Amino acid sequence: MNLGRKPSAGLIVDTNILLSMVLGFRLHGVWDQIATRRRLLVSVESVAELMAVLWHLRDRAPNAEHDARNVLSLVEVPPEARYHMSLVAAADALRHAPASRNGSVKDAHILALAWTFDADIWSHDRDFAGTGWPSWSSANLAAALSTEAGASAAQP
Repeated sequence: MNLGRKPSAGLIVDTNILLSMVLGFRLHGVWDQIATRRRLLVSVESVAELMAVLWHLRDRAPNAEHDARNVLSLVEVPPEARYHMSLVAAADALRHAPASRNGSVKDAHILALAWTFDADIWSHDRDFAGTGWPSWSSANLAAALSTEAGASAAQP
């Protein structure tokens, strides 16, 4: 199966992917496959959002904060100053993207970080469709990387 475009060398990881990983929603195999082949980056805002959600779940998931710190140790968190200049343009792109149909700009930090590092986005949100920037679901990303691995194994 040829999915066309290959995922970029770096991937911006959305908060929903981090949360799924921390809470153990069947992403561990996919995460391992991706983390060994790609540079994973997370925005400062995504880290804060993740920790805020986990704080609200502390009674139901008492080890989640510890698990989050383990997951975050596997990614890079560039300083917000690196992508700050792109936040307004990223918010505009999200506001006009048809996929989410809600005009939400709350993930502008993810798009701005993606632009800054010329990296695709790994997310389960539809908000990035229509921005003109590549985004991948876990399933499509895993499929693309397995195809890539198969192709490189076939090379002499």
